[in-house]
This record gives sequence, structure tokens and C-alpha cells, in this order.
Amino acid sequence: MAQLVVSWFICDGRFCVHAINALGSRSGRIIEIEDIDTGERVHGSARRLERLVQALRSSGGELGRVSPASPDTTS
Repeated sequence: MAQLVVSWFICDGRFCVHAINALGSRSGRIIEIEDIDTGERVHGSARRLERLVQALRSSGGELGRVSPASPDTTS
């Protein structure tokens, strides 16, 4: 079964979050966080990456829960 890879920016475009959308019986999950300035990419477990994105969003003043199924396109 194919899955859709989605990306969105957080922290005023400083970081790009790459995720796989939920399709069928699989749940959506974050697969990578990229620092746009340095090009550094962070990998790890989906749970660890979701916590990191939540921490980045809260430190940047952004509200809302991280969800690969419905990325925030306003940031």
C-alpha cells in the first residue's frame, strides 16, 4: 500500500517537519525534522520526534497539537 509523505514548516519557517500521512490501518508519524539554516536532519522514533516538534512549537509561540494526518499549513 502506498503512503503519502507530507512536509510543513514550523517556527516561522526555521524547521521543516517531514511525515507520513495515515492511510488504511497505518497511523501517521513524523519521520524527520530538518533545520533549514544548517541543513541538519534529526531522526529518531516517532514518539521522540513528535515530542521535539511539540517543544519547538511551544517555544516558538505556536499553538496546536502535532498531527501528521493534518499538518498546520498556516505556520
